[in-house]
Amino acid sequence: MARLIASLCFLLFITPASAQSFNAQEQAEIRALVRDYLVRNPDVLREALDSLEQRASSERWRTVKSDSRDFSLGPADAPIVIVEFFDYRCAYCHAALEWVADVARSRRDVRIVFKELPILSDQSMEAARASIAAMPQGRYWNFHRALMQYRGELTLESIDAIARSTGIDAARMRRAMESPEISALLEQNRAQALDYNINGTPGFIINGELIAGFNRENLDARLRQATREAASLRQARN
Repeated sequence: MARLIASLCFLLFITPASAQSFNAQEQAEIRALVRDYLVRNPDVLREALDSLEQRASSERWRTVKSDSRDFSLGPADAPIVIVEFFDYRCAYCHAALEWVADVARSRRDVRIVFKELPILSDQSMEAARASIAAMPQGRYWNFHRALMQYRGELTLESIDAIARSTGIDAARMRRAMESPEISALLEQNRAQALDYNINGTPGFIINGELIAGFNRENLDARLRQATREAASLRQARN
């Protein structure tokens, strides 16, 4: 019965074109049958909604962690993925840099994905556009760390000076900064952050679970949990 009801729901509500093969009276009877069954068996509806939410959550995570435009550190096939949303003017992001660098240096089973989320000031936006524009020059990580460690105003002049100090052609970077592709990426980053209810920086997502702000204990605890989960999954596959 449950399978029949699911099939009817699929025909009527998920593929409306297929429902046109039934006349109006038949459609009304089927809807009444489905409604009566769901009223009598609410667990079926809850299970269906839970399944849909799990699928939506998995797809959201796959999209966030797999954008080839983002800079990342670590193996492409790492079982643990950390996505960081950050702002170059965020003091907590500055504080988190040491933790991020430590994980990148010590864990070969972790990939870290960097997502610019310039929400604090115009200087944040200028620095974010510069870091993305400089990425093709192959020195993103050095530039990123230098921007995070800088404690002065992130003016046009200071950003260019930081870029040059890390081996970046600042003129080439400037020419690329107004690219509509960069604007599109930043808009997408903002939309993804909203999907995860990230309303401040930094926001870390570790294998799909959000850790808001920078709390080293919470991040280490989630990383240990993700390590155990990855080990269990590996054992189940063997």
